[in-house]
Amino acid sequence: MNNSLKSKVKLWVSFLRLAHQSEDPQIQSNLNKSKFFYKEWGIYQTGSFEIWWKDHSHLFREKQSVMQLSAGDVVNESSFTISFPMIYSPTTATKIFKDRYTKAFEDQRTDKKKIKKIYGGSFELKPDDFQVSQFQYYFKFTKEVYLPLLKSDVNTKTKAFVEIALEKFKEKTRRTSTRRIPFTNSSSSYEVLRRLATRYKTYSHNLMFNVSKGEFPGDYEERSIKNQVEKRKKEYPVRKFSKGVPRSKSETYQKRESGFNMYEKRKN
Repeated sequence: MNNSLKSKVKLWVSFLRLAHQSEDPQIQSNLNKSKFFYKEWGIYQTGSFEIWWKDHSHLFREKQSVMQLSAGDVVNESSFTISFPMIYSPTTATKIFKDRYTKAFEDQRTDKKKIKKIYGGSFELKPDDFQVSQFQYYFKFTKEVYLPLLKSDVNTKTKAFVEIALEKFKEKTRRTSTRRIPFTNSSSSYEVLRRLATRYKTYSHNLMFNVSKGEFPGDYEERSIKNQVEKRKKEYPVRKFSKGVPRSKSETYQKRESGFNMYEKRKN
């Protein structure tokens, strides 16, 4: 699975291009406001991404942070990792760390086999922001299903999104199981597909909305999840009696929980 900085930036640019195709007034307003933010990107709306990347890769970087490892954590090859037994004083540990880090840093710069290109630009992406493979599905849905339907005069109810998504996602690959590709599982019921299409519609709008204001991917699903939780609270209020217990027996259960002891009753 390719989660390199370049692959993530390519998705960023791709969704930004789609945002420019959107007719949503809020997205267009955001794009006008974010012109200065994207000024350094030059002409990104058209042309080859590879050519654009060669000229603009220096603008980007992956977020690096200092962290304390715990037992079982995976060591990152792009980080300097050292283990200290808890016997050194802070002053001694600091000196040891400085000496060893300096040597490792110089070795990385001089040994070409160990050098990994580091981007130090002002546009930052966190290493674990998102999985590229899943976002490629979101991009496909946005480009080939969501935007074309919104621009057309056909019925834009969820059923239409499901039908076109089934058509666009039907292609298979040798390495990927159809179960992992959305809208390709033949055993899925219409209700499952309807919920999937509804979720993808939300992702499409939110991703374009976020990228239009200079943020990617942003909270593309958080808002919808929060709304669903609040909606469910209103539709399904908290039960006043125990789940799975008839109302007639509810009081008996409550008495037991409050100190009622049936064994004491038997003794009497």
